[in-house]
Amino acid sequence: MGKLKHTMLEIQRKLARLRKLWADIRGSSGQTYVHDRVSEYRDIWHAVAEEIGADFSVLDDRVYEIARGDQKIRILNFLLPFDNPVTLEIAGMKPLVYRLLAENGLPVPPHEVFRLDGWQEAGELLKKHPMGVVVKPATGTSAGKGVTTHILTSKELRKAAILASLYCRELIVEAMIPGECYRLLVLDGKVVHAVRRTGPRLVGDGITNILDLIKLENEHRKERQEDLLDIDRDTTFTLGYQYLSLDSVPARGQNFLVKSVNDPVRKRVEVRTVYNETVTDIVSDSLKATAETVARLIGSRLVGVDMITTDPTVSLQESGGVVNEANTTPGMHHHYDISKEKYPLPAVQAVTSLLSR
Repeated sequence: MGKLKHTMLEIQRKLARLRKLWADIRGSSGQTYVHDRVSEYRDIWHAVAEEIGADFSVLDDRVYEIARGDQKIRILNFLLPFDNPVTLEIAGMKPLVYRLLAENGLPVPPHEVFRLDGWQEAGELLKKHPMGVVVKPATGTSAGKGVTTHILTSKELRKAAILASLYCRELIVEAMIPGECYRLLVLDGKVVHAVRRTGPRLVGDGITNILDLIKLENEHRKERQEDLLDIDRDTTFTLGYQYLSLDSVPARGQNFLVKSVNDPVRKRVEVRTVYNETVTDIVSDSLKATAETVARLIGSRLVGVDMITTDPTVSLQESGGVVNEANTTPGMHHHYDISKEKYPLPAVQAVTSLLSR
């Protein structure tokens, strides 16, 4: 019987791989990844070079050189030459990173490491966290690839494990954590910028329940030709940790979060985090110190430290938040508004740091 179950899992895994290949061929993922931003990054580095009085050269379609006097660096699309290969590999090993952080007193999500044929044992964590879990590859992915959120059933857990196994044989299941996602960019040991994946918020009037407030908001969004607020698992989860439900009537003037995840294609699979608000001035010194500690523990000169918290003005311990990712070679496009700025300010700081060494 065990052999039959293993065979069925492998068949399902191969079918999932075929579906992924077909989606890639069709270009139907619905996501724009950093690798797709070649022209944007060429413009960023060109503008940065002009800003600092350096020469900019295109060596190949995705390879650029910035030179100032005897100083010279080369950039591959979004990749800057800060960290050595060992550091980059270690940062991509999520179980090891979690262990290093936990051993140094930093909060990480409750999690278990497993392999595909052990997915049923991974279900024990789901029993402990019935509000939902996340499954992701344990090593070497980014931009949400292989990740499934808001898993509520064993069947969904198995399907998520199959998807994640396409990227890595070792997998992680971890509890869903309340809050919005923040990325703190650490350069040479100091936080230089912070952004947030800001979810939609509504304000109560003391009369109308949340379901009807969402309906009213969607009428306004239709008029403005904006994406509508759909009611999904993220809505239920987000309201729940604020002790609210669709039937709740928020007090007059009460500001509340409706969704934590910006999921434009309305799915829970491989959703790429889109940071849409600069919050450098509101994150606490404690969060900044935590991000700087993460960078030191990993040994990275340039890293985007992702945190989930309900309150960025206090420590993670106070809010119940966690560090959930350490991203070396972080994309600079998260750290500016392309409609208003020619380049991200941290990009100037990063290039200046490289040239100075």
